[in-house]
Order: sequence, then C-alpha cells, then structure tokens
Amino acid sequence: MKLSLNNQLIFIGIFLNLFCSTIFSEEKEYFPYPEPGSGYVTDHAELLTTDEEENIETWLWQVESKTNIEIIVVTINSISDYPETNHQSIEPFATGLFDSYGIGNLPDNNGILLLIAKKDRKARIELGAGYGRSRDGDAEAIMQSVIVPNFKKEDYPKGIAEGTEAIIREFANMRIGFPWYLVWMSLGAVVLLVIGISLIKNGKKGWGYVFVGLAIIIILFIIFAAVRIIQHLPNDDSGSWSSGGMGGFGGGSSGGGGATGGW
Repeated sequence: MKLSLNNQLIFIGIFLNLFCSTIFSEEKEYFPYPEPGSGYVTDHAELLTTDEEENIETWLWQVESKTNIEIIVVTINSISDYPETNHQSIEPFATGLFDSYGIGNLPDNNGILLLIAKKDRKARIELGAGYGRSRDGDAEAIMQSVIVPNFKKEDYPKGIAEGTEAIIREFANMRIGFPWYLVWMSLGAVVLLVIGISLIKNGKKGWGYVFVGLAIIIILFIIFAAVRIIQHLPNDDSGSWSSGGMGGFGGGSSGGGGATGGW
C-alpha cells in the first residue's frame, strides 16, 4: 500500500522521535533506591564534611584506577525512607541497592558497597558476586573491629574513613594516605650511604661498597614507588570521579555476601 506524502512525513516523524528518545534517553532511573552521587561517595545522611568526602573519593579513585576494584560508600538516614523497596532490614536493601547501581567491574564482579543507615543504627558491607561467600569473614572482621566501635561512639566520619581504609587494605591490597614508609626508607638509605662512605674512607672498601650498594637499591625502590603513587593520583578536573555514580558504575551485581553490624 502506497502512503500519501502526509502519512510518510508522519511516519518519518514518529521514527525520528523514537530514535532520538533511545539515543538521548535520560540517565538510568534508580527508583525506588536513593539516587547515587556523581562519585564514589553518596552521603544522603550528611555524615561527612566536604573535605572528608573528598579524601575518600581520592582513595577510591586511586583504588579503581590501579586495581579495577570499585568500592562505593552510601549513607542514608533510614531504610524506611524508601518504602517502595519493601525491605525491612539492611541486608536485602543493600543487595537491591548494589544491583540497582551495578557496582563492580565485569567480568570480575568484585565491587564492594559500604552502606550506613544512621537512624536504623545499621551498617552493611555488601560484596560482589565474584567473591561468593569466601570473604564474608574478612568483611565481618572489618565491621566488628573497625566500623561498629567508632559508630558506637557516634564518630561516623572516623568509622567511615577507617572502615573504608580497612576495606581497601583487605580487598584491594593497597594502603592509602601519606606514604610514610617512603620517608623512613629514605632516612635508612641516607644512614647506609653515610656508613658506606665512612667505611670506604677508612680503608674498608669491601663493606663500604656493600652499604653503598644497599643504599642505592633502596633509593631506586623509593623512586619506583613514588612514580607509581604519582601515576595514580587523580586529576584536578571535576571528572576525576566519573567511574562511580550517575550511570557510571561497572555493571556488577551482588552475590549476597558480606557482613552486617549494629550499634
């Protein structure tokens, strides 16, 4: 059947509308769960200052850029603020939130969510499906020895920061913060160098060269470590945290593993 010119224009208009709607669709909808922020930290409960949040953002950016492990921190006031989820406890809420955001990079699916519900006095470390249930004990240790003790003192910033650090050390095998070990190693290298030069001057060249050689090895290691640290510093632009939040997650899913704490 041949369409009239008017009908052809209508058909083309409908097609273009559908095409544009698909291409320029809005960001992913996370309802009934809370909307994520633009980075790795979503602080709906306002437990962190801007500087505290920015520090954690920096840590988590470095972790993902170096290890591809995506760690997300979310704070809310209460699960009851999201009645459409039909969840009464933090475990299913954390699992649903994890899956809604799509935390963790594929194919490893090793994302981690630290969720704090302040008014409910509950916290949850939710692990990606890639861990299975093999790391539940590690998450439990962090929850009970680091996070809960601080939350019992109402020190939420410290609990979140130290809990995040512990998660990074345990699951990403990284240490964050100022690398003080490089300072101590530098001092050690200087001491070895001074001793070596002194021995050489006193005619004990064999031992002197040994100490100088050890100092050089330590200095080379310090340089290598410093370069690695600089390589994983975030940029100053606002897109530094683009991996997390607003549709930028890795597409992972929860395996239901993790640990819950109350205070």
